[in-house]
Amino acid sequence: MPDPTSPADARRYGYWTGHLVVVGSMIGAGILITSGYTLRDTGNPVALLGVWVVGGVLAVCGALTVAELAVTLPRSGGDYVFVRAAFGRGAGVVSGWATFTLGFAAPTALIAHTAFSYLLSPYADVLTAHLPGWLAERAVPIGATALILAVGIGHSLGHRHSTGLQTAATLTTVAVLLALGVGGLLFGIGSWTHLEAGGWPRGGEWPALATGLIYVGYAYAGWNGAAYIAGEIRDPARILPRCLVGGAATVMALYLLVNLAYVYALDPVAMTERSEAEVKQVATLAARALFGADFARVTAAAIGLSLTAAVSSYLLTGPRVAYAMARDAVFPRYAGLLHPVRGTPAAATLTQAALAVGLVWSGRFEDLLDYTTVGLAALSGLTVASVFPLRRRADLPHPYRLPLYPLPPLAFLVLTAWTVAHSVYEEKTRTSALLSLATILAGIPLARLLPAAKPAATP
Repeated sequence: MPDPTSPADARRYGYWTGHLVVVGSMIGAGILITSGYTLRDTGNPVALLGVWVVGGVLAVCGALTVAELAVTLPRSGGDYVFVRAAFGRGAGVVSGWATFTLGFAAPTALIAHTAFSYLLSPYADVLTAHLPGWLAERAVPIGATALILAVGIGHSLGHRHSTGLQTAATLTTVAVLLALGVGGLLFGIGSWTHLEAGGWPRGGEWPALATGLIYVGYAYAGWNGAAYIAGEIRDPARILPRCLVGGAATVMALYLLVNLAYVYALDPVAMTERSEAEVKQVATLAARALFGADFARVTAAAIGLSLTAAVSSYLLTGPRVAYAMARDAVFPRYAGLLHPVRGTPAAATLTQAALAVGLVWSGRFEDLLDYTTVGLAALSGLTVASVFPLRRRADLPHPYRLPLYPLPPLAFLVLTAWTVAHSVYEEKTRTSALLSLATILAGIPLARLLPAAKPAATP
């Protein structure tokens, strides 16, 4: 993978690949689940939209900050590279190992599982009737395994294959959400009077909105996606800030459009009377209300197909963390090897794919989702905090400085700290939050045990 000193022709990715990596990394299961829970718990559609606005502003603040970090250190590896340069080797190891597990392998497994849950849901009765019981029960994890391996192999084949795969998958995702949002608002059956049930949150709604913001933050995760391939972006000082901020702003607009369609389609009073299981697939509920049951089945299958974009993004960006760590001798050395012909981190890519497959078969995915959310928030906060020491370093180039400094990183850190604290305080999420934070802290003894070694020479 190219070093910052590499010739320009070694940097093969342009603006649209970076932009689509950000969009594809951000759009996942969150937009298809979170809003249903918030509407059920509050019955307040205006507050729901407000939570998504706050989450979007938070993501843009993070993207602005990471844009400066990525331009200052335009190397593949993302969070690991920034945290190591800012806070030292030990902090970099903690961030890198936790990011590779909580930030990439686990979401890859979760989203692949969710994709096949949607894809196969219209055919559940058919599968049960025609397949052996043991196979029908395992159809989703089998499909998720096949998806992860196929995408992982695709990204190992070369930059051209990665670009084509990421572009096709992300455009499919955007098309499905636009069809639901724009099509629902223009041609669907709904009512704008649903907004009248909302307003400034009442006292009892605040805890539910606080929990909702935690999951909304997870839905926006991925705004730093292009930073992981910074070492392969052409003209990073000009292109990277546009990729990161433009991608985050695009997803924010798309999420607000889809949530507006949810509000238009679904009676908020009726939503408060539904069970958690019913509101979990809020996109399918909205499609059924807007266009009927037949369209809802088509939408479910299309959503499942579209989620391959997020799987693709995670398997494109995550291996760059393992690659960068292996070059610094803090990850198994084989992950720092490039394919001798295609120049891709094939070994690191297949390692992440294998770990994700293991997580697919590990147990309840609801527990895994809760487990990853708080850890990802804490890791993102550590990355954003890196801007303060790195900005003061005179030995580094600073061709781009984020506007309104230090307000964007401070706003991000305040909201992130509040999110983590609320998760630990709330009884419902406390156990998962503490386990997630413990996983990050477990990297501290790992960093101390690893022998000091000279980084491998950059090819």
